Amino acid sequence: MDKTRAEVRDLHCRILVAIRTIESISQRIQKAKDEELHPQLVELLHGLMRTSKTTLELHETQKQAMLEVKSFTYSAYGKFSNNSHRLATVQLESELQNWRSCFAQYISAQKAYVKALDGWLSKFNAREFDFYSRSSKSSSVLPSQNNGPPLFVICHGWLTSLEKLPDMSVMHAMTNFGKCIQELCAQQGEEQHQKRKVAGLRKELDKKVLAFHRAEGKILESKVSGKNTEVDVKHRDECLVVRKDQLDVLRKKLDAEKAKHCESMQETQQLTLRRFQEGFSSVFKSLMEFSKASLKMYAELVVKSKDSKVGDENGEPSSQ
Repeated sequence: MDKTRAEVRDLHCRILVAIRTIESISQRIQKAKDEELHPQLVELLHGLMRTSKTTLELHETQKQAMLEVKSFTYSAYGKFSNNSHRLATVQLESELQNWRSCFAQYISAQKAYVKALDGWLSKFNAREFDFYSRSSKSSSVLPSQNNGPPLFVICHGWLTSLEKLPDMSVMHAMTNFGKCIQELCAQQGEEQHQKRKVAGLRKELDKKVLAFHRAEGKILESKVSGKNTEVDVKHRDECLVVRKDQLDVLRKKLDAEKAKHCESMQETQQLTLRRFQEGFSSVFKSLMEFSKASLKMYAELVVKSKDSKVGDENGEPSSQ
């Protein structure tokens, strides 16, 4: 019996030591949250708010600049597209895809960070939850978004607000602009194809003109020398007329293809101006709306953090 009592006392002592250890660790965690995590999180929100304000101003300027573009005045404008132009278009599409990917990663990373932090606080703040729940006379054990430990209030509000940001509008605008760039790339390819057709016809025409002049020269020589009969000369003259008619047909065909090439050039230039203006304007507009919503979100979270701090100092749960 004495042995059993001794074992019970020993077990009781161990339990007390474990409880004190847990309480000590809990206090250190609480201190780290209050003195390190909370201020750093508030500082991060201030930084993100400043960043959102700056990006909003930049996107407003960019959008306005694109709306004011009426024409291109660079030295290559008005000339046909070449391989370097098409390569630049392909590179632009690649950069746009990378931009879209980076934006998606930024949103995903922020959501993952806040979600992980919110989940951690939900698990390790059961006592605080219970305190705030009793303080607010709530029947629920878990606090609401505006009722609970200050840090939890901020993180939960942040996580909820992130889901409401118009990030998908930005993604759609970038995707649509990417399709416009692909359309432009296809048009540049069509223009280059038309250019090659013109070059091929011009080469063929030059070759036939040269052959025609040679044949014409030989006929003149034969007439002067008198070596050929009148019938032969007449036959050659008739052949020369036929070849001349063929040259006229080829010239008309070349002129028609040159006109098509000119139209294709104009279409490429108009498409470049229109698509770039519409595409970039749409992207910048969506980014403006996103930055505006982000700025509002961070500003509200900063205010919430101040109110939570005041409520915490007064020993009251935060409520807004």
